[in-house]
Amino acid sequence: MRKLTAALLGCLLLTGCAASWQGQEVRYRIKSLDTSSPTEFFRLELAGDAPKGALDPQDLARKPVQPSAVTGGAAVGDEVLCLVEQKKGSAIGDSHVTTLVKSCRKA
Repeated sequence: MRKLTAALLGCLLLTGCAASWQGQEVRYRIKSLDTSSPTEFFRLELAGDAPKGALDPQDLARKPVQPSAVTGGAAVGDEVLCLVEQKKGSAIGDSHVTTLVKSCRKA
């Protein structure tokens, strides 16, 4: 019985290591427009420091986003405010941090 309890407790501990972070609004500057593929992307560069509490602040530094995901008619050189979410997998599965830029608007 003790072995079963220890095994269950170990499984709960390993699966409970997943984490997520959702920033409020992160400020980016539109560095360029990438037209090298059939789908155009704005190349965003973090304006200032990464927000506190981010799971992987370095992964926030440069992100691509489609121009259609930016409201307010933004162009290269403009600053935008984006909702950003970071997720980290469990210790059993994928433990890498993934960053998702959800939506942006012209600042």
